[in-house]
This record gives sequence, structure tokens and C-alpha cells, in this order.
Amino acid sequence: MPTASARLRRKLGLASSAFATPGRLLLEHPRSRELCPEYLAASAYVTLATVPLMEAALARARGLVSDDAVAVGLADYLEVHIPEELHGGEPGRAALDDLEALGVDTVALVASPPPQAVAALIGSQFFWIHHRHPIAVLGLVALEAFHPHAPTVERLIETTGLPRDGFRQLLLHAVLDVAHAEELHLVIDALPLEPEHEELIGLSALHSMSCLIDAWLDVVAAEEPVAAGVAR
Repeated sequence: MPTASARLRRKLGLASSAFATPGRLLLEHPRSRELCPEYLAASAYVTLATVPLMEAALARARGLVSDDAVAVGLADYLEVHIPEELHGGEPGRAALDDLEALGVDTVALVASPPPQAVAALIGSQFFWIHHRHPIAVLGLVALEAFHPHAPTVERLIETTGLPRDGFRQLLLHAVLDVAHAEELHLVIDALPLEPEHEELIGLSALHSMSCLIDAWLDVVAAEEPVAAGVAR
């Protein structure tokens, strides 16, 4: 019988082609140099929210540990994974540093509301964490399995001609997320998940993928850059 992580991978695999489409369109776009900072800025909003989301899930899980074995295992995992995602600094700071290297006004970006699709992603996570079960956050974390591949990032750098310092996090996660994804799958398989937990993780992951696809497609299909703080 397939494991819980195998079932999740199979489910997300059905959406993997659609998830990769915006990146392919960016690479092939005649204005890829102009659009790339905005494309990465859309992703940065999620990066800024990821650690706060995991911290919210950890706090909620700690409140459930007295009678919820899934919450116990989730709390143990998040206590280790959150510091790994911080990379020794404030949440999202490394991603903002990369955007600054690409000419993005990150002060304006942080002060501006995220794209509608990204706001829907973040808001849904908070709702599920607080009103269903904090295990939902693993659906977002599961997207680490769809990490950028180093050759693709190198091609993007070459195609756009943008400073290499603007892609440091993409290149780093091309390596780190391989191990992180494997670790997450082991955690999922070790948890005493019920069908409703698996359903929520899958829903969270697929919804997150859908929102990111929409946010990225809004960039590659736009006539003009619209994200706050992005230099034209």
C-alpha cells in the first residue's frame, strides 16, 4: 500500500506540469529581463509569510499536544524546520536582499499588499491552521519538492543578463530543498495521519500551487510590470 507521502506526491504530480508552466514562459518571454524581478517579487511575498505561518502552526500544535499525536509530531518537526528556514536572519530577508540586487525597491514591496492570488494563499493557510488543523502548513512546505533546478536558474541568469547576486536564494534552494523535501516525506510517513489530515495537506498544497501559478501567470502575461517597487 502506498505511504501517505507517496499518495501526496502522486496527487501533486498531476499539477506539476501546470506549476512549471509560468517559469517556462518567463524563460521564453522576449521581455524576460524586465519581467524576472517582478516574477521573483511575487514569490518573495510567500517567502516573507512562510516562517510566520509555520510559527502560527507551531503555536497551534503546541496547544493541541495533550490529546493529539499528530500535533505532537508536527510541533517536533516545526521546532527544527523553522530555524532552518530562517537561514540565521529575519524571515524573508535573504530573498529581499536578492531582489535589491535586481533593482527592486523592497521597502515599497514590503509596504504594499501582495498580489491577490498570493494573499489568497497566505490567508487560506492561516484559516486552516486556526480553524481546522495546523497540519495544513505541511501542504505549503510540500512545495519544496518542486524546488528550482540549478541548470534552469543558470539559464535564467544567462537569458536575462541580470546580476547573479539576484539569484542566490534560487541557487541555494536548488540544493537545500532536495534534502528538505525528503525530510518532509519521512515526517509525513511517521505521523499517525487520519484521512482528514491527508486530505487537508493535499488541499493546502494544491491550493498553494494554484495561487502561485495565478500570481506568476499574471506577471508573464501582463503588458506592463505592476508589482510595487519593481524598477522598469
